[in-house]
Amino acid sequence: MSQFSRKCDSAEIELKEDYVHIQFRDMSIIDLEESKKVANLIIELCAGTPYPFITNGLGITIRMNNEARDFFASYPPLTKVRKAQALLVNNMPSKLLANFFIKYHKPVNPTKIFTDFDEALKWIRSLPA
Repeated sequence: MSQFSRKCDSAEIELKEDYVHIQFRDMSIIDLEESKKVANLIIELCAGTPYPFITNGLGITIRMNNEARDFFASYPPLTKVRKAQALLVNNMPSKLLANFFIKYHKPVNPTKIFTDFDEALKWIRSLPA
């Protein structure tokens, strides 16, 4: 495993040049315990430096319970290393989950939904340093 990537049962996390790329595995079930694993891997990888995140859900479906969504939205050690988050989705269940996450769980950091990777990358790179 690279010093710039981490893996767990539900996701692969990679530190790119100027952002963190999170790729959940198709059909993953994310509960509070799994969300803590993912968050801790991200925090470890960022080593205290804040980055924008791209969470890539293109072509996949995941199930995430309410506790996990709350945790991802507001867990202080995670929000300290997450400057902003672009959520990439392209199927109806993922779009509904992403909209629900933003509207009802109110992530602490700026969060926006995209269907195109290049547009998501453009947005996170347009944010203040």
